[in-house]
Amino acid sequence: MLYSDLLFVSVILPLSILAATFDRSTEYKNLILCVVSLLFLCWGKAALSALVFLSVIVDYLLAIAAENSLKRSKASAAVFAAVDLIWNGALFVLLARNNVFSAKSPLHLSDTLIITGAAFYTLKNFSYVYDVFSGRIKAERNIFCLLTYSMAYPFLIAGPAVRYGDIALQIKQREITAEKLDAGAKSFIIGLAKTVLTVPVLSKLSAAGLGVDQDSAAFFTSSWIGIIAFFGCAYFTFMGLSDMGVGIAKMNGFDVNRNYLPLTSKHMLGGLVKSYNTSMVRLFEDIRGGSRFAPLLTVILACAGVMFYADSKKMLVIGLMIGILLAVEYVFGYERIEKITAVIKFPLLFIIAVILFSPFAFDNIGEWEQWLPGLFSPQNIFAVNSKVKYIIINNCWLLLISLISVTPVGRMISGGLDKYGSGSARRYTSAAAIRTLCTALLLAASLIMLAAKA
Repeated sequence: MLYSDLLFVSVILPLSILAATFDRSTEYKNLILCVVSLLFLCWGKAALSALVFLSVIVDYLLAIAAENSLKRSKASAAVFAAVDLIWNGALFVLLARNNVFSAKSPLHLSDTLIITGAAFYTLKNFSYVYDVFSGRIKAERNIFCLLTYSMAYPFLIAGPAVRYGDIALQIKQREITAEKLDAGAKSFIIGLAKTVLTVPVLSKLSAAGLGVDQDSAAFFTSSWIGIIAFFGCAYFTFMGLSDMGVGIAKMNGFDVNRNYLPLTSKHMLGGLVKSYNTSMVRLFEDIRGGSRFAPLLTVILACAGVMFYADSKKMLVIGLMIGILLAVEYVFGYERIEKITAVIKFPLLFIIAVILFSPFAFDNIGEWEQWLPGLFSPQNIFAVNSKVKYIIINNCWLLLISLISVTPVGRMISGGLDKYGSGSARRYTSAAAIRTLCTALLLAASLIMLAAKA
């Protein structure tokens, strides 16, 4: 099940939030959250429910063992952290990379059995044991609290992949207020609109602009439009999932940070990578530390991060290239990088990003190698292929709104409404009404789109 499934949006989410408000106790809220999370996680996959519970128990026991071992030595505690890494790594391969097993293998699972969000589920569970091992947090003795953290559906799909220490107190004590319900609903609806309305258009625009067999006269401009749409599709996907995750978490009484940052040339490639998955990069930064082996660990962790999203030799090569550049930035020093003017950093980062990440858009390296030279060989810059032109014309309003939302124009409009609303109570009501109307229109359009696809 996904956040953008019609069944989840129209039935499961509202009913679960309603059920969570029937009792003010946190224990009751956690019970509802666990029940709904199990339904969300294992929808149509009951056979793997036991494995989910087993995983939590393993992490629970290993974290306690690691904490107790820390009293003796760091090395003995590292053994339990390593065992947990192997355990969650095995679950990751089994549930998120099951395609590595042949159809005849007893470990091969059909698509109907693969758990949604398994990759982030295993990463999150390992981060808990690692944080106990590193002394960042204490091991949780209440297994139901850990179960709530591990299974909570707001944190399962590339959203706010929080670490246990960030929300431990909220798991044990939180409230669902009218303000949180309102803010959470708005965040969820905005994220849903990005995922349902914007991402499909950008995906089609990317596919239309990145064809290697298109008319050579229109190749240059169409390819640039295609690659920008590809990056936009990835960014809006992460933004949408994070907005929905944050919104669902807030409606369940949690206050968490978003798992993405606005795009910036600050810290160059390191800042760009962190903008797409803040929580994962911060975990990797903690693991890397500041030792003399930090550059090597940077390369290894970059490869692991890329393979987290896709498993192929092509992705491993890309991860290696990203890791080397991140290691160079680390050695060079981010303080020195900040002294370089943005006029130089931004174009340089843009070119690096295009070269490093554009291979993700192609099925094989051969197509990418055939496509890349044309990106820097302008012919007729005003020529665009018919497919790209058709998509732009028929979705111009949606593309315009998407562009505004990621530029200073969007912040200016929002700030303007805030300034207008601060003038008087009447103006505040008018500004709030405008925001509510826009949100309602986004929800209606999203539900119509989901119903049309059902």
